[in-house]
Amino acid sequence: MQSGTLMGLITLILMLVFIGIVAWTYLWHKPADFDRVARLPLQEDEPLESADQRSRS
Repeated sequence: MQSGTLMGLITLILMLVFIGIVAWTYLWHKPADFDRVARLPLQEDEPLESADQRSRS
């Protein structure tokens, strides 16, 4: 096998892997999941005392 053919096959495999990851990310996840994760940085953190008290209960 020539090196050009091998490099072409590797490129094809990597492109298919990339397309598969993009499809898996955008087609099989619900938009609600993305919306929920997008709001995470805007949420207030819980005070440490209240979280500690709940874990003891």
